Amino acid sequence: MKDNADGRHPADGRHPADGRRPRDWIWDVIVCPECGNDIRLGENEQALVCTNDACGYRSERTGRAYNLLPLEIDRFKQAENDFRTEAIERYADAAKQMTRTGYTTYKLLNVLTDFFFTSEYLFFRDTFAKKYNLEGRGLEIGGATGQHSGFLKLFYPATEMVMSDVAPVNIALAEELADLVGFQTDYFVVCDAEQQPFRPGSFDFMFSSGMLHHLGDLQRALRQGHCVLKPGGRWYIINELSIGAIPRLYWNSRWGEKGKWAEVARIRENSYTLQEWKRFFTEEGTEEGFRIVDMYFHTNPAHKLRNWQRSAYYAFISRLPDAVLKMGIPCEVCFVLEKAQREKAQREKAQREKAQREKA
Repeated sequence: MKDNADGRHPADGRHPADGRRPRDWIWDVIVCPECGNDIRLGENEQALVCTNDACGYRSERTGRAYNLLPLEIDRFKQAENDFRTEAIERYADAAKQMTRTGYTTYKLLNVLTDFFFTSEYLFFRDTFAKKYNLEGRGLEIGGATGQHSGFLKLFYPATEMVMSDVAPVNIALAEELADLVGFQTDYFVVCDAEQQPFRPGSFDFMFSSGMLHHLGDLQRALRQGHCVLKPGGRWYIINELSIGAIPRLYWNSRWGEKGKWAEVARIRENSYTLQEWKRFFTEEGTEEGFRIVDMYFHTNPAHKLRNWQRSAYYAFISRLPDAVLKMGIPCEVCFVLEKAQREKAQREKAQREKAQREKA
């Protein structure tokens, strides 16, 4: 990659003396989360400013991390940041004798040794990387500590990745983790999945893992994802729970797993049936919608290492045929959505409406 005319490497994100936007590709995709206009660097190398003076949006960046949260987020999204911050503070209580550098390593080791990290790496290695061939520019939403974007860059090194999450503390951890492990994630963005600060048609693919059920307005997030994908772009959705309407009553109650977790973490925990997921994706997301090009249940017990009970449960249901799982057995499910072309979407919508009329 060549240097800019002023001698600066384009990847350093700094603007030339004449105030033009940097040539780094992140500036080709980010926009103001409030009004959708361009973002530029402000009076220093860290300030981010909306070019629309009437908007007045301002934020900041640090290294590869760009904070593009909207001016207001609800209490559940704020709780995502608060819960992680409290967990880090608990780590600190057990590490008071450590140096600052030592504590950073200790903090990241707690991420690396968490069951989520191990389980998700095994899933990428054993399943995902063998099923799909990704290329182009990708966006991960709700990426937490960023391991998925790291895995994507590891298995698909020709891709360009933006990892995003609503919690600033998660983005800070993700950048530190990438530096420690050697992940090649290109950029980290603090943003709201329901109000994404990206230009229409910016990405060849999107990725999310077990985060859509936390959203307050899933349909809005789907519209946002549909907008930022290129025509024919794909959204890889993994590890969302599919559950029957009856077991959901217990699951979401204060005695059930999701109900208990929602109370502890103070976040949203929604549950959907398989048919509800499909309806969200194909009918209610946008006017043009998505097409489901792949769907499979993720039942491998080796990827469910939270505790022995969870592994044993998945070892049992992994023996069940898909037809039984589709009846409402609680199970994680993965989807691949494709952004429908207008003509194809209209044709498929007409076919669905015709089928519904015939049933009536």
